[in-house]
Amino acid sequence: MKERKEAVMAAAVEKDLPAKSIDHVEEAVLASLTEDNLFKLSRESLTMRSWTGVRLCLVLFVQGCNQAGYGIDWAVIGGINAYDSWHDYFGFGTSGSTYGLLNALMQIGMACGAPFYSLADIIGRRSVNFLGNFLVVIACILQATAPNIKWFMAGRFFMGFGTALMSSSQYMGEISPTHLRGLLVGIFGACFQIGSMCMSAALIGINKVDGNLQWRLPLYLNMIFPALVCLGMYTLCPESPRYYIMRGQRDKARRVIAKYHTTSGDINQPIVNIVVSQMEASIENDRAGHQKFWDFSVFLKRTVHYRLLVLALYSVFQQWNGGGIITYYMVPALNTIGIEESIKIQGIQLGTTGVYFVFTAVGALIIDKFRRRTMIFAGLGTMILFQTTTTITSWQYDVNGTKAAAGLTVLWIYMYQTFSAMFVATMHNLYPIEILSLPLRSKGMALYTLIQSAAGAVQTYGISVGINKLGYKIWVVYIVYNTVQLVLSYFVFPETSKLTLEEIDAVFETPGVRPVKMSLDIYHAKREMQGVQGEGEA
Repeated sequence: MKERKEAVMAAAVEKDLPAKSIDHVEEAVLASLTEDNLFKLSRESLTMRSWTGVRLCLVLFVQGCNQAGYGIDWAVIGGINAYDSWHDYFGFGTSGSTYGLLNALMQIGMACGAPFYSLADIIGRRSVNFLGNFLVVIACILQATAPNIKWFMAGRFFMGFGTALMSSSQYMGEISPTHLRGLLVGIFGACFQIGSMCMSAALIGINKVDGNLQWRLPLYLNMIFPALVCLGMYTLCPESPRYYIMRGQRDKARRVIAKYHTTSGDINQPIVNIVVSQMEASIENDRAGHQKFWDFSVFLKRTVHYRLLVLALYSVFQQWNGGGIITYYMVPALNTIGIEESIKIQGIQLGTTGVYFVFTAVGALIIDKFRRRTMIFAGLGTMILFQTTTTITSWQYDVNGTKAAAGLTVLWIYMYQTFSAMFVATMHNLYPIEILSLPLRSKGMALYTLIQSAAGAVQTYGISVGINKLGYKIWVVYIVYNTVQLVLSYFVFPETSKLTLEEIDAVFETPGVRPVKMSLDIYHAKREMQGVQGEGEA
């Protein structure tokens, strides 16, 4: 029976499948995917209170430092914007074209470095990650020692270039056991705020330092976490089993899966061969085929178009949702409601960062309890709500100048951070990986970074100029955009919750079906099967 269904599924991915068989194909794929409950087997194979759990925690620590280093940079460039010493040394204001260009250069560097992310398929996930963090360390030194603005700008560019090569989000998605993927990737995402929060706290203390050391010191501290990643990448982290499968090194992949997905570490555990087989099937059945690492023409093929659409929309969504105002442009944003003292601004920044960290962790705990689409809809809906309230109270402050209006505006910013972190932040390191098949993953993440960086460059420069001219009205731009994105998300983004990375391939690659509908059908079919199994066990 199983062989028959596999044969049907293989036939389903033939290029010239007749239109009349579409319904039968979807039924066959659903049946095949829901018979083996990989999530349940994964849970049964691993107990976190074991040496395997310790090893996973060490991997999470190293990769978390990667994410924390990125968070530190966001805090640094936004925090030193409140220091007069930095502006006096280079001669520009807290907003406007020069500050906007400094922020945009980070994104431009990421766009230039993004195509090289696909080297992860050639030299491995670890090696690309190490190279990226090493370049970030060099960039930190360039910025901290900058004698002039051109030198500092070069540091910003190389900071972005190195950041583009950090493959930790992809790595965490590939190394995590199936049933823990959402949790581990969610905690990994929360580490961004650990770095940002630590630096925000440090900036308050550094506020008392005199002279140029006041702005140079945070830039030196910026290199701590990337240096830790370089030290731990090869000593504590295994290579991705999916990379080994792509390179034809099946035995190495089995050993990694056994060591990090099972309590016993036995390569003969059922979960080991099942996971390896799914990875191999993903490569074998992917009709896009394998290309050289520098060849991105695969994304021009018809079979990949829908993945590309979802990836592009999500890339832009991550950048243009309005969060950039709070990260890079908190100083001019607070200036619009009369808050101008650097110590108060940095205190608010620390508070918003702390809130973001706590609720990103909450998001990691709940991400597998709700559908991915539900998380996205809830995140966008609450963003629109609190951006609207922020606009209203900022307008009231502009008219009346009351402390109550200013206080409410700060409250809405905190609420925005709360729900953005809980529903959206965790998804940024998970959803793009889930929608990409194994052969496309490195190139897809490179393209994701490229689009994201291009959108980020436009946003960071645009906000700097826009907030200088529009003031609080800049929020209206994001209210409109997020409303459009909410509608597009409903009709375009497939469900990926409770589906293995390899199962998701069927959603995108089964000919003639609607990916959103099919993903929801698979999700509900698996839920129903779990319910039936639960009743049988009872």
